Amino acid sequence: MAEVVGPPVLPVEWLRQLASARRFGERDRYGTANLIDGAARQRAVSAIKTGASVSLARPLSDGPSLRGDNERSFSLTTFLNHVPIEVASDHLELDCHNQLNTHLDGLNHMGMDQTWYSGWGLDDPSGPSIADFAEAGLVARAVHVDIPAVRGERWVDVDHPVTGAEIDTALKLGGITFAPGDALLVDMGRDLYEAAGFEWSHDENPGIGLDGAHWIVDHDVSIVCWDFLDATHPREPFLPVHMLIWAIGLLLVDNCDFSLLRTKLGPGQIAGAVVIAPLPIAGATGNNVNPIVLL
Repeated sequence: MAEVVGPPVLPVEWLRQLASARRFGERDRYGTANLIDGAARQRAVSAIKTGASVSLARPLSDGPSLRGDNERSFSLTTFLNHVPIEVASDHLELDCHNQLNTHLDGLNHMGMDQTWYSGWGLDDPSGPSIADFAEAGLVARAVHVDIPAVRGERWVDVDHPVTGAEIDTALKLGGITFAPGDALLVDMGRDLYEAAGFEWSHDENPGIGLDGAHWIVDHDVSIVCWDFLDATHPREPFLPVHMLIWAIGLLLVDNCDFSLLRTKLGPGQIAGAVVIAPLPIAGATGNNVNPIVLL
């Protein structure tokens, strides 16, 4: 672990400045989904070359739930009915926020100053939820940046959080100019990290740092799909990217798996289209999703 230079400081004033701008209006419900306009969707369509499709979802895991070690994060019960033919039905229970299952965060997931994004009160039943994204329809150009490839490594290590300069380098190598409204697929090699036997710890884990968070804001990213999440590091503030949910309404798809996408991308290809369709669950703070990339 790198030497600790000083305590991490949450960039509160930066976050408040972003939040106070109210770019999409007071009490907005869509956040950076507003950036996915007709031109952004057309750009997504133009990026499809072969029509091949790739899922970014990890298999649903029945590991420990956030509610306690005696609960499961995924539970399925199947019932067989005779009516008089055989009909099967299911009861499904999911935890939509953890480090296991691929999920989309709602704008009522991260709060500060007793509010959610865009000034919605924490106790306001009419506030934004995952159901708003179901109405919006999330289709954007997907720009895949392979950070370990930029570094010449297999995965992002704990001591070096992802920076904006590395994202720029990946885009340059792929010959892509990132445009406002595009989705950013940040591949940090989590699948290879876990396959090598490493476990993800809340205390020390690879990810994107504050510099990368600034890049996301400055380039008008509509959706961030990532495998590792915010960097946990002595010199990094707490959850610098996740707090952008509160500050700008950033759409985040956590715990993606890029292993199959890497094998499907053509030589030099880093762009396609991503489609994300959450369930319209009113009031929900997140939803397990299966992001599909069309190449």
